[in-house]
Amino acid sequence: MKTILRLAGLLAAGNAIAATYVVDTASDDALDACTAAAADCSLRGAIARANAGSGGDLIAFDMPASDAGFVAATQHWRIAPATDLPLITVPLDIDAYTQPGASPNTLAPTDGGSDAVLRVELHGDGGPSGSGLSASAALHVRGLAINGFHANLELYAPGGHRIEGCFIGTDITGMQAASAPGAIGIHLRGSAAVGGVPPAARNVIAGNAYIGVWDETGTASSPGTYEGNLIGLAADGASVIAGQDYGVYMNDPAAGTRIGGALPGQRNVFGGNEINALYVTGAALAASAAPVRVVGNVFGTDWSGTLARPNGAYPGSPSQPQSTISVFRGGHCGVSIGGDAAGEGNLVAYGAAAGVQIATCTGGSVLGNAFIGNRIGIDLSPTSNADGATANDPADADEGGNRQLNAPVIENVAYLDAGATIRLRYRVDAAPANANYPLRIDVGWGRRGQAAGIAVSDAYTMADAQATRSIEFPAADLHGQALVLSATDADGDTSEFLAEGLFDDGFEP
Repeated sequence: MKTILRLAGLLAAGNAIAATYVVDTASDDALDACTAAAADCSLRGAIARANAGSGGDLIAFDMPASDAGFVAATQHWRIAPATDLPLITVPLDIDAYTQPGASPNTLAPTDGGSDAVLRVELHGDGGPSGSGLSASAALHVRGLAINGFHANLELYAPGGHRIEGCFIGTDITGMQAASAPGAIGIHLRGSAAVGGVPPAARNVIAGNAYIGVWDETGTASSPGTYEGNLIGLAADGASVIAGQDYGVYMNDPAAGTRIGGALPGQRNVFGGNEINALYVTGAALAASAAPVRVVGNVFGTDWSGTLARPNGAYPGSPSQPQSTISVFRGGHCGVSIGGDAAGEGNLVAYGAAAGVQIATCTGGSVLGNAFIGNRIGIDLSPTSNADGATANDPADADEGGNRQLNAPVIENVAYLDAGATIRLRYRVDAAPANANYPLRIDVGWGRRGQAAGIAVSDAYTMADAQATRSIEFPAADLHGQALVLSATDADGDTSEFLAEGLFDDGFEP
């Protein structure tokens, strides 16, 4: 083993040269010589050396099979700190894919989960406190399995952190939980990029006994990104690792944070999270604040989008299943779920309760998503407690999640042109004082009263308010399924779905 020096960039004479410290022992002793001699550079010692510099260093790994930390059965090295490792106070890269035998994931999202081979495990004692890695400066970590700590990663402001290609909360295989009681996988108090578009950046965040990612970055912080991760599922992208209550729990996340994206490589797959796959809460926001955007993800299935992997089953109280996505805050929700551009819609499937619950706040738009097999698609509730489908009220005078905007009522469905065209007559009983016009009406198709796609969108203007409107569209756009309607007003309030009376008034040709 030898110390490798690399340039951080020379802009002027005398600039520091960043170093690569090669960890060559799993020992927890403060071995920080990090020279060409054997067994003189522990992870603890390498972090201490890096902290003594100005930042920009790399910690690499080259531990021999003769090391005491080598686990022969799984051909990996276990680093088990007796106490917390030093807080990382300077920008630092930690790359465990440098350990011989390790390799990053190569599977595209359409090919499976993660075939990454990890060789370095950072393992806690399973106690009720302590953290694995903690950083108050930008930390970039790759290729580590981190488990057994109260907080496996504790990342503070100012942010700029990156977590890529790691197994957080699982054992070295990514297939079994290895969690401390009440554990948090990643605790964010500064902005971070969790995962990324390249397959090599995909994290497995599962098996944490409490929360996969707890995002407390603060609304005024720089926005973060969550891309390409498996959250609640094992490395194979299909098996559920039981015990993780929340996939991502956001309390005052940074405005503009994005979960997923329109590209296939940006999608996160959330499966088997026992309370909520995604929970967003916090103080009220200004309506002008950039929303947290939830786009292009898969909720409730395996990586292929075909096998049910429900979120929200809540085995601790199975009579009280929870929503897959829950948004609960006062005032403006600050969250948009889905979108109209190609790839922006989420698949929200097989939820034990609602696919999406909007509780108390307003402006929580839910557009362009596919809802399949949830107990209910969208649940607007006046309190934090889900209350199931809400009946329309006269003139839409009630309040609560998205002001409990009345859903469109189907008044008549008729086939024209020998069944090739559908004429739909509908009405929305929302007085102009109780909804911000114009309303966007999404005429969707689906089953069990949940829209799996949109056949046509219509504008319901102030001139139409509380009156019946008629539209026509090709019958083929329903794909042989039933009509499901929803409304979204100009403030971004989306209604629940309504699909009653479908087979009255000559719906069948």
